[in-house]
Amino acid sequence: MKLTRGHRRWVDWSGHALLISGVLWLLFHHFVRVEGAFGPGPHPLESWWLRLHGAAAMLALIVSGSLLPVHVRQGWHQRINRGWGIALGAVLVALTLTGYGLYYLGGEHWRETIGLAHWAIGLACPIVLVVHVRAGRGARQRLPRG
Repeated sequence: MKLTRGHRRWVDWSGHALLISGVLWLLFHHFVRVEGAFGPGPHPLESWWLRLHGAAAMLALIVSGSLLPVHVRQGWHQRINRGWGIALGAVLVALTLTGYGLYYLGGEHWRETIGLAHWAIGLACPIVLVVHVRAGRGARQRLPRG
């Protein structure tokens, strides 16, 4: 089920914004510190990467939801690329739930565990998306013409 050019751009833009802001937050959070009056502290851009990541997540949720009535529904009924579609959907649901958990589940132990799961799944997401797209293109090429 091929996306329109405009829809594909929204998927690309929101996905790139999520990946880039998430990676930049990870790098700044773990590797870029500034020396303050009381020792090393977070870089001022760290909080901005997180804000951008949250905004990109909201956009990505809207874009993902917009895929449900046409792309997902038609692909499901045509039985095209279901396996990778389910995998991608599961990854997106896991990212949504772990993102929610980072804000609303208490306790430092849970926050650390959920955070690790969130960024590990987030780094895997582009791989699952690329495999889903390539598998879908291959499936479309195998469909009978006419």
